[in-house]
Amino acid sequence: MSKKIRSLCLFLACLMAALTLVACGNTTDGTDTTNQTSDNVTEADTDPVEQALGDLRGEVDWGGNDFGILYVNDIGGYTEEVEAEADSGDTTSSGVINDAVFERNTLFEEYCKLKFKLIPTPNSSIGSRIVGEVQTGTGDFQLITTTTDIAASNATSGYLYNYLDMDIDYEQEWWDAGTLDFALDGKVFFMDGPFNIVDDDVTFVFMFNKELRAEYQVANPYETVKAGEWTLDHFNSIVKELATDNGDGKWDEKDTYGFSTPGSIGNTFFYGAGLQYVVNSRDMDTPELVLDAKMEQALNVLDLARTIVLENNSTYVAPHGSEAVSKEVFVQGRALFYCEAASYLRGLNGAMEREYGVVPVPKYNKEQEHYTTWRHSIGSTLSIPTSVAKNDMDMFANVLETYTLLSQKYVRPAYYEVMLTTRNVQDLESSEMLDLIFLHRTYDMAMYFTQLGFNGLFETAVLSSGSNFASGYASTSKRFDRQIGTILRKLQSGR
Repeated sequence: MSKKIRSLCLFLACLMAALTLVACGNTTDGTDTTNQTSDNVTEADTDPVEQALGDLRGEVDWGGNDFGILYVNDIGGYTEEVEAEADSGDTTSSGVINDAVFERNTLFEEYCKLKFKLIPTPNSSIGSRIVGEVQTGTGDFQLITTTTDIAASNATSGYLYNYLDMDIDYEQEWWDAGTLDFALDGKVFFMDGPFNIVDDDVTFVFMFNKELRAEYQVANPYETVKAGEWTLDHFNSIVKELATDNGDGKWDEKDTYGFSTPGSIGNTFFYGAGLQYVVNSRDMDTPELVLDAKMEQALNVLDLARTIVLENNSTYVAPHGSEAVSKEVFVQGRALFYCEAASYLRGLNGAMEREYGVVPVPKYNKEQEHYTTWRHSIGSTLSIPTSVAKNDMDMFANVLETYTLLSQKYVRPAYYEVMLTTRNVQDLESSEMLDLIFLHRTYDMAMYFTQLGFNGLFETAVLSSGSNFASGYASTSKRFDRQIGTILRKLQSGR
């Protein structure tokens, strides 16, 4: 079946399902029962998001004043989270998300009686804008959407407000509870949720070329994943046999490989193997370094990763700054497997003539319970300047919760259900795989708090056989307690 015919069939199937739902929601006497159950219970009575919005509606009043959000405007995807125009009529990813964000923003202003003020800023200037706001308390903005590593830097400098000082239940489905693990001194300074798109977009996944899979007679990756046998050893056994030189005597992007990837593959294999440097949570007094207990496993993963990346010409690794080249190798049919952030799925349907599928990052071994992955530090997160404390914080908490709930109702479905797991993939199995991937993302403080010094250690070691990971880790870990102590003292002193 051609890609165009398959897409048309999927569209018609979705359309028929939608029409069926509409038909079931209306009685023969003309009474609309779309949002009712058999006991006349409305959607607002059964949907926790609707229930929470109903509880807040009428309780929130920002007095018609500006409510500002400072956000990055020079990194792809960040403007998409907050900027929108009315009635785009565009059915592409950008158009569908635009319409959802517009609906969210419009209702946010209506529900909370405020004017939503958008403040686009280059990422390099975010820090100085936050410092200025905290020092002067002008109230120009109340929310900040920036990269997680910059949010971490702002947190350790004492510029961000503690989420846990507000009466909000972060265990609800519309908050990403994983970011509670970034707690410091019992405080949480940034959170992910349905208002973020870039945090999901920079989550790493694997893809495979279905035609090459059949040509090379490789076992169906979907079935391998479901059987729990999608491991590093299994992956290596496939790709090590597939390198083909084009005849010019040099290995470059013009040759054929088992695997194509950007240089961040070391981090992907590390977190895919269930490893982690630092564990912390809001219930812990002090973050703990935990890799020592799994160093033997880490070194085994390193050996396997080096075998895959450096031996047998199995893998094409795009140089840093030229990550798009690894995509082209895959798009042009010269790699069976490809690893990248989920954002790349948006463009593959249009770029590839061949069919492809999506699978998780390989596990360390069969005994590993879950397939795990990570998201890049460029991923977006939401934080609050400390200057917001001059407001009525009960009211502020209600405004924040309303923004989050409306994002859960409109933005999250548009991004995740309509686009990422439906239109951005080519089969139902890929959609199921994405659900599996997003169930288990590792939130490691070491990846985002760059002052700890662990970020890049494993990645560098995988790409260079001369790099001694164990030695570099041992040297860095000696400074861990001192660095954590310095961070905690700054937070406790309010600096």
